[in-house]
Amino acid sequence: MQSGPKAFWLSFFLTLAILVPLLGGFVLYGLWQQSTAAPAQITQSGVPVASPSQENDHTLFVAVAAEEPGFVLLRLDGMNNVIRICPVPAVSVVSAPGGPTLLRDSYTSAGPGRAAELLSQTLNLQIDRYLAITPASLGTAWNGMEPPRVNLTGLLEPEELAALGLSEDPVVSLAPESASEFLAKLKGEGVPPARLERIRGAVWDAALRQQLPGLSTTLIKGLRKASSTLLSNLTLTDLYDLQDTLEFLARQQTQVEAQMVPGRWEGEERYEFTEDSVAFARGWFCQREQETESPVLATPGLSAGAAGASPSPSAGPTASPSPAASAAPSASPAPSASPTPPPVSGAPAGALG
Repeated sequence: MQSGPKAFWLSFFLTLAILVPLLGGFVLYGLWQQSTAAPAQITQSGVPVASPSQENDHTLFVAVAAEEPGFVLLRLDGMNNVIRICPVPAVSVVSAPGGPTLLRDSYTSAGPGRAAELLSQTLNLQIDRYLAITPASLGTAWNGMEPPRVNLTGLLEPEELAALGLSEDPVVSLAPESASEFLAKLKGEGVPPARLERIRGAVWDAALRQQLPGLSTTLIKGLRKASSTLLSNLTLTDLYDLQDTLEFLARQQTQVEAQMVPGRWEGEERYEFTEDSVAFARGWFCQREQETESPVLATPGLSAGAAGASPSPSAGPTASPSPAASAAPSASPAPSASPTPPPVSGAPAGALG
């Protein structure tokens, strides 16, 4: 049996001869595992949508946080190749556990998530995400795109156009950051709220219709740029999904539709939803998974201040409303009629990031 330095070095090299191939094998196996797993980890964002799925159907509640907040329901529907814009009056009456309240008040007191939740419950529609954005941040998100041009013919009376100096050319160019200010100016000129909401819808319609080809890249980048100023439950994954959907809709040259939720004006400070409103929401948006009967629906009827005709051909002034629909809007609902609504789908409120 050998001993001494010669035996030590012989044992050492024999050990290396065994360990080095083993370690090398482990390293090569790890590299092979990484190379096979990499394709599955590559994000699919940016891959053109060939066949749209449920992931390409988004309903958003957007609140423009100006001095007088403005609300819009926006549906990007890749499956049906349509974009739908639905302005919602700030003074709309929505169902809450403590009794009917105004959409504007729920937004002011509890934020856009709660406002979206109550609107979702009242109209029995599914709202996927919410976004509150200031006019200045909206300008940042627009990210240098051309401001929309809106033709006010038919939206304003001739004397109103004359008062604004638009008799000769009723087409206005409205940067996103100045649109709220323009609407506030019209309100100060005495334009009725029903027409103000129609103009709000026309501004959004022009913005999306005219700049649709650039929205999938420019607007999404702009939203990321303004993310620290937003209040939203949109995630980065949602933004990638929105980008893919907008790109698909632009390639398909999708149609853009704008219409206000039908309802009934009670003066200028209260907008009542009716059964016609729920029928409209059912046709334009996805329904909630669990349909509820709202206790704040007003009795539908012929009204000079109605915002629009019912999309349901069977509905009319002589239709017999259900007992829930004929309840007085100002009456407090019974506790069993207004359970605490389930949360709107999505993450908790917070800045996009």
